[in-house]
Amino acid sequence: MYIVDMHCDSLLEVTAERGLKTAYNFSNEHPHLQFVAEYVPCQGESAPARRRKLMHFLDMYIAERSRLGLVPIMNCHDLSFAMECEENASLLSIEGGGGLFADSEELNTLYRAGLRVLGIAWDTNELASSAFDSVDNGLTNAGRELIVKASEMGIILDVSHLSDRSTAELLELTPYPVIATHSNFREICSHPRNLPRELAKKITARGGVIGLNLCPPFVTDDGAPRAEDMLRHIDFALENYGPESLGFGFDIDGTDGLYPSGITEKRSIHDQMLELMDKHYDSKTIEMIAGGNVINFLKNNL
Repeated sequence: MYIVDMHCDSLLEVTAERGLKTAYNFSNEHPHLQFVAEYVPCQGESAPARRRKLMHFLDMYIAERSRLGLVPIMNCHDLSFAMECEENASLLSIEGGGGLFADSEELNTLYRAGLRVLGIAWDTNELASSAFDSVDNGLTNAGRELIVKASEMGIILDVSHLSDRSTAELLELTPYPVIATHSNFREICSHPRNLPRELAKKITARGGVIGLNLCPPFVTDDGAPRAEDMLRHIDFALENYGPESLGFGFDIDGTDGLYPSGITEKRSIHDQMLELMDKHYDSKTIEMIAGGNVINFLKNNL
């Protein structure tokens, strides 16, 4: 089995004492591809300041990727190599593209260095409204221009964190499949970060994949999520969108160390989830969700 996780914030945790790969954010039982996010929210910073932060994170990512010997995934051939050799790998993504514009030189630099997945907003910025905003204005003209440019470059668009209107407009604007790297389902948990039924249907019908998120507020409305509550999201997706619709997008290191009860950072979070799923699903379904679906998506879209 080859594991793929479409979102972590572990780059934020890298220091001289702590690296990108830990005992809990990669599988210890299986080779693993981790999407590594450059997290750059708006939060009152100027666009140039955010572009500088993106480039700073890029330097950190390249250094850590090289130090750890992670295979950089930039195309389908890189992915095939990593899988054949059973090597751990990484793919660079952005969570919060505010400050980037269609004509930004940084966009070209990031792409050449390996950027292949772009979420244009974490919080509302010059490009789009986010799921956290009470007023949903959708995409801006700058956001539309960036979406078109990124699509033309071959960058995969990520709708996690976008508002409903922003997501709907993005789906209308690009002809290519998109992903939701770390979003659950609003029918199971009503948090606005989760996808409503119709948008999830549009994403998966186009060939996109949705990454299951372990962040507690996105798991259940009752305020005390258990690991078993993730099964409700899985069951909902299997029933409504099919087994090809799901992947992992656990949001590790983006949850302030909080996870549904039964999940701990004392050992690999991915291996813990596999143990839970093994009690409820057949091996083929588990392999598809744990990595196979995202691998197929990447082979078709990188």
